[in-house]
Amino acid sequence: MDGTLQRHAGPSVTLRLFLVAGWRSHLALFRWLRPSAFIPTVIGVPVVQLIWFAHLGRYLGTHPVAYYVVGNALISCAMAGLFAPSMSIQGERHSGTLNALLASPANRAVMFSGRIVPAVLIGAFTSTLMLAFGVALGWVVIPAAALPGLTAAVLVTALSCSACGLVIGAIGLRTREATFVSNVVLYALLLLCGVNIPLDRLPDRLALIGHAMPMTQGIEAARRALAEQSGVAGLLGWELSKAAVYILLGLLLLRVLERMSRASATLDDV
Repeated sequence: MDGTLQRHAGPSVTLRLFLVAGWRSHLALFRWLRPSAFIPTVIGVPVVQLIWFAHLGRYLGTHPVAYYVVGNALISCAMAGLFAPSMSIQGERHSGTLNALLASPANRAVMFSGRIVPAVLIGAFTSTLMLAFGVALGWVVIPAAALPGLTAAVLVTALSCSACGLVIGAIGLRTREATFVSNVVLYALLLLCGVNIPLDRLPDRLALIGHAMPMTQGIEAARRALAEQSGVAGLLGWELSKAAVYILLGLLLLRVLERMSRASATLDDV
């Protein structure tokens, strides 16, 4: 009878662990309930970046200003996507709760993959807000027919970026430098993923790295959706594939590095 109850409760418990526990840990570690922390970090920085590159691009005249608005609007999800999952795991370690978390019988894959859900939602919200800001300033016009493709591009890009943040978070089990790695990846995304510089203008090796990094195809899909061009679905399929690879890699690294950290007794090393 107990086994029957456990089987019936299993899916609901798993879903609660994936959604509720991930969201509550996100709030606890980052204090997003405070607008004074949320607005400058998640909204203020992307607004300044978008305005800067939009004016710079308009001055140079190499591309329409909408090109820079779309690129910088979508990369704005990286602030939450990269830092939230990575610092979530690193924060558990610094607060001394990581041992208790790993000692629980909860499924590791569900527990840690749930950490990226808040990052995806916040990242997609930020990118949407930046696009709306560009529309309000008259820098970009979004046709009604482009909305479905553009919405899908924003969500898939936020997912891909957050999945990369999970990989960085796994590295945080063995190093104190997860925040530093997140910053390096953030600037690499800005340079190599077609945000402001087309990939065909980059050296071949850098362009190849850019294609493998998150959000490259998502940004291109958003631009094509805005221009009502074809190929959006194919680009988003590639971006989703990269997101799946990053999630699997992150979960694998978490498993391997957790065992290594236990063997060397470094889980409490802050």
